[in-house]
Amino acid sequence: MHLSSSFKLETLMLAAFLVTLPVYAPNHLLFETGVYDTAAYMAPFANTLLGVSAVAGLAAAWASARPGGAARLLGRGWVFAGSGCYLAGYVLFILAAAVPGFGVGSSAAAAGALLGLGTVELSVCWGAYMAQYDLRQALLWVAVMVGLSALLEMLLASVTFAVGLLVFCVLLPLGCFLPCWKAAQGRLSDRFVAEGAQGDAPLTLRRGLLAMMRLLAMPFAGLMVFAFLMGARKFILFDVVHMEVLGCVLGALVVVPLCFVRSSRPLLPVIYRLVLPAFALALIFLNSFPGGSVPLWFAAWLSYAFFGMLAILALASLAALAHGGELPCGFIFGVAVAAFAAFSILGVAAAATPPFQEQEGGPALLVVSTLFFVALIGEALMSLWRASRGAGEAPATDEGDELPGRPVAVPRPLNVAARCDALADEASLTPREREILGYLGRGHGIAFIAGTLVISESTVRTHVKAIYRKVGVGSREELLARVDEG
Repeated sequence: MHLSSSFKLETLMLAAFLVTLPVYAPNHLLFETGVYDTAAYMAPFANTLLGVSAVAGLAAAWASARPGGAARLLGRGWVFAGSGCYLAGYVLFILAAAVPGFGVGSSAAAAGALLGLGTVELSVCWGAYMAQYDLRQALLWVAVMVGLSALLEMLLASVTFAVGLLVFCVLLPLGCFLPCWKAAQGRLSDRFVAEGAQGDAPLTLRRGLLAMMRLLAMPFAGLMVFAFLMGARKFILFDVVHMEVLGCVLGALVVVPLCFVRSSRPLLPVIYRLVLPAFALALIFLNSFPGGSVPLWFAAWLSYAFFGMLAILALASLAALAHGGELPCGFIFGVAVAAFAAFSILGVAAAATPPFQEQEGGPALLVVSTLFFVALIGEALMSLWRASRGAGEAPATDEGDELPGRPVAVPRPLNVAARCDALADEASLTPREREILGYLGRGHGIAFIAGTLVISESTVRTHVKAIYRKVGVGSREELLARVDEG
């Protein structure tokens, strides 16, 4: 896979959106300058923002589960309305700083409500845009964009309020421009709406949530822990840089090399069952040293890098899930924003309790982190145990599965991609079927394709059967023979 050739320069606008994203606590660097009264303005603003984001996110997920709802959410009207709310919310916020007497509780609540609505809609739009990339591509470009946005946050933190506000006002419309442009062309809703691979039963909130948890349980849990800790923990390095922001830069530096790792197994399970558990074990070991020691100081730095990695991996996984087409983008990112806002509220509330206030961050924060480390390691061990049990059982030979004794990937001709494309054109395959045919042509089986595309194995089988029918073959061997024929 040529990762660099997949990049589009317009994707850089995602960094501008991430900088202005209000539900992410470190983005409040401009908000913490002393210009706004914390009790009279910032409290109702933040509470309304997070509350409306949570409710609107669930509403977006529910709407996406309705027939035609996913397409409407990505249509021109909704995208323009969401962008308008986003911009209007920030206009009200800036007026509160510029106009005497304007920064009252009612204007704060109005700004927070508009920003909450706009945040959900634009998050869905950007999720639909990033769904054009598969997992490796999404992981690379999300890491680059998160790292770039964190560097921009550092820049905003190092300048005066007036200069920072000017830069912010330049970035703000950039984050809204691309979704509006794509929606005006009809290029958000024409491709990235779920293809109905869930089966005959209609999609509901319950079925959708169960599907998300089945496919992305650990990435989703990691994002929620990240949201909680960022809401509960406030640590500023040298009174300038938020450690959460620096952690995203460090996390991006760790994630980018992982995108180029070659593996005979899907990348996401390798990261969550090998890389992250090893990282968690190292943090548990370093956190066991006494307070004030060098290892404990090092662990504090590494923990921010670890949680920065979790955020990047979770965002890329959500984009990959949308790319797989099993669930609508509106459902995936609506649920993600709603849950992120809800856990941020819990984090902010927990920050006011004594266990989270003591010892520069509180012992309770270490407990929360350690519990997640244990869950991460435990899930990796359980996956190894399930794999060892499955190794002693006869492998399935269902249509499209690997044959007994056959490796997951077998050597294929060097020009297999071109042959698969030609066969896909001949059989008039859909974009998703074309993508799966490419993996089948390279010798990969059901489990590998499902793990790589972040979709269920039953969904892969549904697509494989459709490919067999359109190509006119009855088995995997016949399909590979057709590919070899060119």
